[in-house]
Amino acid sequence: MNNDWLINRKEIVRYLGYRDQEPDEIMTREIEECEQRFLKVVQPKSTYQVFDLIHQENRLFTSDLEFEFVGKSIEKHLKDCEKVAFSCLTLSQGVDELIDQAQQEDMLHALLYDAIANASVEEARYQLEQKIQMENPEWHINWLFGIGYGDLPLTLQPQFLTKIDAKQKIGLTVNDKCILSPLKSVTGFVGLSEKKVKDPSCQQKSCQKCNLKSKCSYHR
Repeated sequence: MNNDWLINRKEIVRYLGYRDQEPDEIMTREIEECEQRFLKVVQPKSTYQVFDLIHQENRLFTSDLEFEFVGKSIEKHLKDCEKVAFSCLTLSQGVDELIDQAQQEDMLHALLYDAIANASVEEARYQLEQKIQMENPEWHINWLFGIGYGDLPLTLQPQFLTKIDAKQKIGLTVNDKCILSPLKSVTGFVGLSEKKVKDPSCQQKSCQKCNLKSKCSYHR
């Protein structure tokens, strides 16, 4: 499978900390070489499952009452939604191993691989959002709100992964510190609504809704 769609040079450069300038010729060549090695090991996988939502006073649950959404951020994200897609994706263990090996041998390449992987996660997330929309055309969707965003706690990871059988479907697991494995993965929620999402300014690649934007070196 051709995974060239994962490579977004503009985003890679942003993750590397460049602002209003482009990498020089030497750095550009290094980036290109790392991109090619990255494409040889990456194996993107994703899965999602849609559940009905129940809004009870100031609390929000899946309709089976097995999962409660915690925090004001996710409540706002799903405020006008009747359904929610539990969504997750991973770039594969091979990417983690590539970065780990580079950290032992060449820190520049480790930095480049990390930036490439972070940018690729965003591309994979966007594709998953598009897939959810295509497979649920009668619904309006918003964007994938990741576990750990805002005040949505990482402690929900184990319950989330169990509920959609992520280990069996895409090999995604979590440790006792709520860290995902493979590391270059994303879990979260996409809201589905009968009516069009009211906040069109809230884009899937915007930093404006993140509570950590003032502290984030990538945003700065």
